[in-house]
Amino acid sequence: MEECSVLIESILPAEDKTSRWFNLSIDYELFRDLLGVEADSGDYQIMDMKLPFAGDIVRTTFVRRLNRLYFAYMELPPEVQQAYNDLISYCGGVEDLLQKSEEFRFYPECHSIMDVARYRLEHNIEFSALSEKGKKYFNLEAYAQELEETGRYAVSENGMFKL
Repeated sequence: MEECSVLIESILPAEDKTSRWFNLSIDYELFRDLLGVEADSGDYQIMDMKLPFAGDIVRTTFVRRLNRLYFAYMELPPEVQQAYNDLISYCGGVEDLLQKSEEFRFYPECHSIMDVARYRLEHNIEFSALSEKGKKYFNLEAYAQELEETGRYAVSENGMFKL
C-alpha cells in the first residue's frame, strides 16, 4: 500500500508558524496539539503530500475531507487501488471511483481485448457448454471485436477493467 501522508503548516504569525507531517487518517486532537490550530479552522494549508489521490487535494483542503478521501480510497478493492492512476481518468475523483468500482469487471493478467475474450471463453459459465473442440474453433477475433464495440475497457499493469 502506498504511503498516505501530508505536510500541513499553520497560517499563524511567522513566529508561531508550525508544520508537521501527518499520516492519514488524521486524529483531530493530535492535529490541534501538534499544530496549535483546530482541524475545522482553516488556519492551515497543505504544503506537500504523498497520496495516490493527490489530484483531489488543494492547499486549502480541510482535514475532514482528507480523512473522507482516505477512507474512500481504502475501501477500493485492492486491484483498483493498484490501478488507481490508470482508472482515475474515467472518474471524477476517488469518491466517484469508489462508487463506480462496484460495477467494474476485472480481468487479471489480460493486457488486450483478445486476452479478455480468451479469459471469458475459459472462465464464463455462458461458454461452459462448449466442448474443448468447440472452443478450439470458436471465432475469438470476432468475439473480441464485439467486446470492444460494446464495452469500455481500461488497461492497467495487472490486467484490464471493463468499466
